[in-house]
Amino acid sequence: MTESAQHQPIPTVQSSIGAWSGNRTAPFLNGSWGVRAKDSRIIAAWAVDFALVLVPVLAVAASSAKDTGSIGAGIFLGIVVWFLVPWIYGFCCAGGNTLGTLIAGTRLVKLRDGARPGFWRNGWLMFLRTVLFPLIPLNALLDAINGGGSEIVRKHHVSIDKAATNALYRGHA
Repeated sequence: MTESAQHQPIPTVQSSIGAWSGNRTAPFLNGSWGVRAKDSRIIAAWAVDFALVLVPVLAVAASSAKDTGSIGAGIFLGIVVWFLVPWIYGFCCAGGNTLGTLIAGTRLVKLRDGARPGFWRNGWLMFLRTVLFPLIPLNALLDAINGGGSEIVRKHHVSIDKAATNALYRGHA
């Protein structure tokens, strides 16, 4: 190590709440604090929401295939419904609270300031979770084949633990 490198101050980087770190308590980008939900709770919330979207999709697909006598028609209609139901479900879930997040005790918030997502954003986030999320394993496989090892970087939203975040603020009040 050179003499100049020894005397350089070591920068301290404080990760935001969206970072995958061992410490779940961290600041949002505006400086307010929150507690990132445990991965098991996030997965549980996503699984419940995915199931709630998948049930009507399968019901419509099966009903259509039975009524028309064509499996192809049933699959096509199921795919169309799979693209529509998440938006409707997301629009009905105001403030980042879906049935899955209510069961898991989490809430989806903006990484910028910890605020709840808006009406249109709720629909997009549910579409992302239930339609685009299943494509992640394919993306990871292609990334591995290409020699990549990119980490997950949250840019806009994060799931917080509602009870732990509230306790954090009660402790500072």
